[in-house]
Amino acid sequence: MQHLATVDTVSVRLETVLTRLSARFRSLPESKLLGRLSNDGRSRAAAGHELAGMVALAAQGVEDRAREVPPTWRALPFDGPFVVGDQIGVAGHDLLVACAGAAAADPAVEVWARVPGDESRSGCERVGIEELLRRVLAAAEKLAGAL
Repeated sequence: MQHLATVDTVSVRLETVLTRLSARFRSLPESKLLGRLSNDGRSRAAAGHELAGMVALAAQGVEDRAREVPPTWRALPFDGPFVVGDQIGVAGHDLLVACAGAAAADPAVEVWARVPGDESRSGCERVGIEELLRRVLAAAEKLAGAL
């Protein structure tokens, strides 16, 4: 049960970061949403949408964990800068609920994940839930630090 406790710890940290990011994006004025990040030049809205997309793909990988082959990944649509906070919040909730259910059934279950930096369909691997959550947490913390 130690593994499940670690998954829970990472989940709590991720939920905290995603909740703060979601609230922050919801409160930003248009000028800030469209403003550029100093670390990579993307707009804040684009960076937030990219994180929301990553979180949504992670949730899909958990939901499709029983598949024998990698899923056909579904891209999160960009519906404008004002919905990015909601996208982060909803995708984060979906991921955490999916992970909690999967980990409760089998803490050592492996799920589908995108290989960082490889956007091809073959750029997938099987990872544990804790590893998946740690990857998303690292990306969320990086964005939070850049805002």
